[in-house]
Amino acid sequence: MVTEMQRGPELHQRISRVVAVNQMKKINAVLGFTRLDEMDRVNDLVSRLVKLTRKGKPAWVPATEDRGEGIFLQLDLAAVDAWERGIVASPLWDAHRAAHRRNFSRRFSETAKLVDPDTRLPAPRYWLLHSLSHALIREMAMSSGYGAASLTERIYGWSASPQREAAAGLLICTTASDSEGTLGGLVALSEPTRLQGLVISALRRASRCSSDPVCAMRTPSDPEDFLHGAACHCCSFASETSCEKANRFVDRRFLLNLPTATGDSVSGFFGSVDAL
Repeated sequence: MVTEMQRGPELHQRISRVVAVNQMKKINAVLGFTRLDEMDRVNDLVSRLVKLTRKGKPAWVPATEDRGEGIFLQLDLAAVDAWERGIVASPLWDAHRAAHRRNFSRRFSETAKLVDPDTRLPAPRYWLLHSLSHALIREMAMSSGYGAASLTERIYGWSASPQREAAAGLLICTTASDSEGTLGGLVALSEPTRLQGLVISALRRASRCSSDPVCAMRTPSDPEDFLHGAACHCCSFASETSCEKANRFVDRRFLLNLPTATGDSVSGFFGSVDAL
């Protein structure tokens, strides 16, 4: 059950839609497991997946049914498209892309050599949404009644293609096998005046880190192959139960105007923190 919420008068104009997910259900099923590589990074899952049975498909698999609540935010697609075009042409994105190529060639299975690493690198809009999600999870944990490790994310960030329309949204939710995931504390934050204050507070916290300026200016360079930028455990990283990408593809500079290693400022999607 979902409820389309009104936008607060002071909610940032680049957040175009707010939906309260009053009730949701999530099914988790174990189909198999892999080692070293993620299941979806390279198209060789059939050869790498360790199945649950030696012969054929199992008649049943271990599964859980979780219930919870959440908040969905959608960014203005036109603004995201325009911002993304500028980021793709920036030296910062070139550095992230080069680091991803090094990481891909060093850490993935033999069949990865046949895959173009750039086709597996999430677009800048994904980095933007992922960074915003982590900032909001940290802020919501202080107001929702749920611990940060109890909140999870689902990112919907991709460009338009013949197969699907463009998307720029994120879902922050909590699910549990009992009633603890449906206490209402998260949905309550979707109320217009509360949400607009929460977003501003989250962005302001994301503008600074106790490890700055080292964190704010962190950019991978050869031979480094880490897959994040201005992000660390002090400011942006989330627990393993919360993050869908193991704290990769996060960079605070995509949110706000922060300095880079060269001293230049990247155009953050939400602009300057002073203008919030």
